Amino acid sequence: MDKKEHQELMGERNLTPEILAPYLQIEHQQSIKPASSYTQEVMDYYILGEDKTGYKLPWSQLDDKFRLRNGECTLLGGINSSGKSLALGQIALYAMTQKARVLSVSLEMSVRSQLIRQWRMASGVIKPDLDFGLKFNKWSHDKLFFFDKMGSMDLNTLEAGIRYAIHHFGTDLILVDSLMTISGIRHDDYTAQTDVVNRLADIARDLECHIILVAHARKSFSVNDKIDRFSVRGAGQLTDRVDNVILIQRNYPDNSEDPDVNFTISKARHWDMAECEIDLWMDMASMNLLTAHQSVYTIIPDDFKYMADEDVDIDPPDEYNKELPTFGEVMKDVYEDQEGHNCED
Repeated sequence: MDKKEHQELMGERNLTPEILAPYLQIEHQQSIKPASSYTQEVMDYYILGEDKTGYKLPWSQLDDKFRLRNGECTLLGGINSSGKSLALGQIALYAMTQKARVLSVSLEMSVRSQLIRQWRMASGVIKPDLDFGLKFNKWSHDKLFFFDKMGSMDLNTLEAGIRYAIHHFGTDLILVDSLMTISGIRHDDYTAQTDVVNRLADIARDLECHIILVAHARKSFSVNDKIDRFSVRGAGQLTDRVDNVILIQRNYPDNSEDPDVNFTISKARHWDMAECEIDLWMDMASMNLLTAHQSVYTIIPDDFKYMADEDVDIDPPDEYNKELPTFGEVMKDVYEDQEGHNCED
């Protein structure tokens, strides 16, 4: 799409480039700079050590090894029923205690089912009472958001939804469960799967958010097989294109002393010596995964105050505190931008 066509398109929709700019990076600018431009960043690394910004995972032994940093894309893999969605929910709740704003795009589970599970995880008990539910409702109001759709979704709609949530609500941790629910992708179409992963990785970098994408291991793997990052469907074509790969291995131990789950950081492109494996045990009441020395915990602080009938407004980030396009306008722009890229190709 040339500049004139782009201007005509803007005029037809009565949307100025300024309004659309927060939603779509129509022109991807790349800079070529001399090595000396990065001297300070490299000096900071050697003087201050690894940049340990980002959201911590729920298990403290990983704090200095790995975090969920903005601008990165993580693939969470495992066989069916291995506990991927459980781990994802626990990671999301723990990130929310660190002021993350989470968008859940779960096309395999209804919002109602997700919240039933998250009330249980957050409370630490099998059946949280009504008072806790009201407290969770207030506490999570500006932290947890859902794209309410099940079944499948095309990639353009997914991208538009992510952009909309980021710029309206300030979401910075995006959960996509799962890769195979993106419409038009067959389980053996690795080219299409790779295109999805590439696009989500681009979105994470462009919008400075973190995206976790759930992917399944190949069908040939059973519960008794030890998985690695090459066990994921599409193998290197997918795992090479993300920044991080986390694997969930479900065990079926004969006694309670053996772990229920092996949690493995199989790849961490921007972390030194992050690859590791930890053992986790399932607490059946809360459905949380815990280390051997970890006690069941509650997510909401004891001193959190709320009123059941209090109205809560959600403020967008300061940089987007202006009139914003509707979701429909964003989706149109994403579709038309992709058509422009296809024409250029």
